[in-house]
Amino acid sequence: MKASVQYNDFTGTVAADLSDYYLNSINEYLKRRYPTFDWDRYYCLGCKFYTSYGQYPSVYFICRDSKDAKHYLLRPENDFSLEEFFEMFKRFSIVLGRDLDSVEVDDTKDPIVLTSDN
Repeated sequence: MKASVQYNDFTGTVAADLSDYYLNSINEYLKRRYPTFDWDRYYCLGCKFYTSYGQYPSVYFICRDSKDAKHYLLRPENDFSLEEFFEMFKRFSIVLGRDLDSVEVDDTKDPIVLTSDN
C-alpha cells in the first residue's frame, strides 16, 4: 500500500517511532483507546493518514483479519486532531519532494537558515 493523492506532485517516505507509552505497538494503542477493538481478530500493521488544507485528519488503521486472512481499514468513530494523531509517536519524520530517491544530502552540518521579510 502506498500513499497517494490526486496529483502526487510530491512523493516520499515516512518513518516513525511509536510511543513507549503504548509499548511500541499500535495494537496496544487501539486496545487502550478503543475498548471494543477486537484485538484477537484484528492485527494492526499500520495506519493511513490524510488531511487537506489543515482540516481534521482522516485516520485509518490497516489491519489483518484473522478470520478471513484479508486486510481492512478500520476507522475511528470520531475525528482525530493533529495533536491526537502525533501523540501515538515519540518521533515522526517525513521526506517528500520530486525525484528524491537518488538525492544525498550532507545532514552532518547545520542547515542553512532561511529568513523572512515578515
